[in-house]
Amino acid sequence: MAFPMPLERYVVTGPSGWIGQAMLATLAARLGEGWVDQVTCFASSARNMHTAGGEVRVRALDAISPDDVAGAHVIHLAYLTREKAAQLGERAFCDTNLAIDDAVLGAIADATPASLFVASSGAAQMGAQGRDLHPYGLAKLRQEARFLDWGRSVGVPVLAGRIFNLAGPYINKVDGYAIANFAKQALAAEQISIMATTPVFRSFLHVEDLCELVLDSARARLMHGAPVDLCGAEIVEMADLAALVAQAVGGNPVITRGQVDTSRPSVYLGDFTQTRVLAMQTNFRLRPLRQQIADTVAWLGHKALRYTEPLNGA
Repeated sequence: MAFPMPLERYVVTGPSGWIGQAMLATLAARLGEGWVDQVTCFASSARNMHTAGGEVRVRALDAISPDDVAGAHVIHLAYLTREKAAQLGERAFCDTNLAIDDAVLGAIADATPASLFVASSGAAQMGAQGRDLHPYGLAKLRQEARFLDWGRSVGVPVLAGRIFNLAGPYINKVDGYAIANFAKQALAAEQISIMATTPVFRSFLHVEDLCELVLDSARARLMHGAPVDLCGAEIVEMADLAALVAQAVGGNPVITRGQVDTSRPSVYLGDFTQTRVLAMQTNFRLRPLRQQIADTVAWLGHKALRYTEPLNGA
């Protein structure tokens, strides 16, 4: 259930990524005509951005100010992604992400936003458990702590959402995500090649459900003292996922996979009870996996993407 949306203001950092585009589309649908007057976007550089709801002016993040965030719901998505660590080196990667967060913290330190959402990652869980000490996960752990500590100190509701695997429209790196990659193969070549040589277990959350949960939590001013896992309920192995994608695409695409070493399963799963509790608090009904897959396939068909390479590791 969507909460009624009065004339409130929203600040979105990092609007051009998958979640950012979905968030702007969700805000446009909720706010209606004139929504761009209620939403201010920030990215690494100033530019105009085309979205599903129309043209949006994006300002440079280093220009964000207390006046921008005062009384606004702040949705903080800007961050260097995991692969950037290898490209830039650990020091530059960490310094850049610290500077991104410093810009936002500098603005909210001298103002009082209505709420704050910080897009964390399941990688933070792995870092906290010592299962993966990659700089990205450790940086996300630090980010969570900084913003949650700030929220507690000033009484502003902060949702630090540990996002695991997503599905649905607006995906921007098709070959890097299993559902989209499988669907792209099936749509273009009527076959699905699973490249993973070990069992791979995942669950998925619809990207639009994620956006709705974030906005509803903000509108309800829910207080969260710790990070919240944002993930799906239905756990599937890649072979099961490929079969579901094949059904959604139709035409009986052939699924192929080499020998699988079952001694080394890959498990990247959040605690769905945390997502479900958030959905209960906001009276929101989450979409099942089959619907998530259908919406992803529909988006890819709409975009008319061409098959290139099977997904490495899936």
